[in-house]
This record gives sequence, C-alpha cells and structure tokens, in this order.
Amino acid sequence: MSVSAFAYAASIGIAHHLTARLPVFEVALGRNVFALVFMLPWLMRVGLNAMRTSHIGMHAIRGLCSAANVWFLFGALAVAPVADVSAITFLMPIIASVLAVMFFREKTSPVQWLATVTGFCGALIVIRPGMEAFNPGLLLALASVIAGSVVAMLIKGLLKYDSSDTVAAWLFVSHTVLGLIPAIIVWVNPTWQEVLWMVALGYLGTVIQRAFNRSMALADATVVLPFNFTRLIWAALFGFLFFSEVPDIWTWVGGTVIFLASVWLTRISTARRKPPG
Repeated sequence: MSVSAFAYAASIGIAHHLTARLPVFEVALGRNVFALVFMLPWLMRVGLNAMRTSHIGMHAIRGLCSAANVWFLFGALAVAPVADVSAITFLMPIIASVLAVMFFREKTSPVQWLATVTGFCGALIVIRPGMEAFNPGLLLALASVIAGSVVAMLIKGLLKYDSSDTVAAWLFVSHTVLGLIPAIIVWVNPTWQEVLWMVALGYLGTVIQRAFNRSMALADATVVLPFNFTRLIWAALFGFLFFSEVPDIWTWVGGTVIFLASVWLTRISTARRKPPG
C-alpha cells in the first residue's frame, strides 16, 4: 500500500508537470498507451479469451466513465496544487458507498451516514467554496472522484458476468479508443523528455493498481488503508520540491478528515461482512 501511495503521488506530480504545456487529452492518451504497453505481456498470456463478453454495452459505459475519471483528474492537476487534488481523491470510498446504497440497495446505518457526512465536510474544508482561496480546479478533482466511484460500481456489476481479466482487457481498449480522437484534435508535439515522462506515467499507472490490489489481497482493508494516507505526504513533498507549492493548514486538516472518514467507513463495512463469533 505504501508503494501504491508513492506511485500515485509521483504520477499526479508528473501529470501536473506535463499538463502545464500539453493538452489534458494528449497526456491521458500517452499514459493509457504506455500503460497498455507495460500490460502487453499479461494480455499475451491470457489471450483473446479475455475479450469475450456478452455485456459490451456495460463495458463501453464503464470505459467512458473511466476515461472521464482520468480526464477530470488531469484537468484538475493542470490548474490546482498537487496536494489539494490528492486530498480530494480520498473521497472515493465515501462516494462509492453512497452509490452502493443507491444502486445496489446495500444496507446502511446511521453511523455509516455520519462517516459519509464527515467525509464531505472534510472536502468542503479543502475546497472552501465561496472563499478567496477557492480553486475551481478542485471541482474537477471532485468530478474525477464521482466518475471513479461510478466506475467502481460498474466493475462490481460486470464481475457478476465476466472475469477480472475480461474487465481489465476492455478497460485498456476503451481508454485508447475513446481518448484517440480528442487527443488528435488538440495535439501538441511533445518533446522527447515529455515522451519519457509519459512512459513513466504509464508504468506508474500499472504499479498503482498492482500494488494496491496486492495489498488488499494480503491483509484486511482496515489494516492497509491507513498507509494510503502517505500519498498526501508524498504529494505535498513533490509539490514543494518541484513546483514550489506549499499546502496550507486547511489542506492538511481537510485531507485528514476525509481520510479518517473513509477508513471509518471501511471499518464499518468490514465488520458487517465478518460472520459473528
């Protein structure tokens, strides 16, 4: 989980650097293409069977929402500080839990709703709408979190019919196809240094997912999730060292509130799933 957190902070730092000159769609396409390159050995191993599905429509919707997630995130990084965007992304498990109640009729409790409201209060502390320090880019970060939460719900639905290999394979394809035309329209020729940064971005994308999934497989979510908070520390450090960004006290306060609320919500969900005794 610590490796995943470091890779996440590094990737949004790179995206923050690249989107200062290159269009968001182009950076997103570069990241997806090179991530696909790094996943080719796996795709070759599982073969074309990974592409068989009878729910192509759901895969297409999931692909569009997932692409929007990346576009919104990179758009936020183009105009907002790295640490602030990182703090907002902690909202994902909170919003995902709300969507699970709405669309999957999952049972909830007053304590869960209290944790959810606490998380949203933390987001308001970071965003500070109506105040002088408000950055509109943080609304893009919030939109990214909502899109990512929808993706999580769609994956949960798709896994009832298709294997995880099939779900992953269609993600790679949909990201590349959906991002190609927008990237061509706004294309700016990248320098060789920027291409190398995109290669790193693609590699880090695979590290984030594989390290995160591995940590969740090895230990309970309530044990490993607290280590995910280190990505806010790394994001603040990278922002300070490479972009001269100094997060204010409200970013730390709001980010901490959001994260504690998400861990609280995870502990409640985990306790509910465990059999009594």
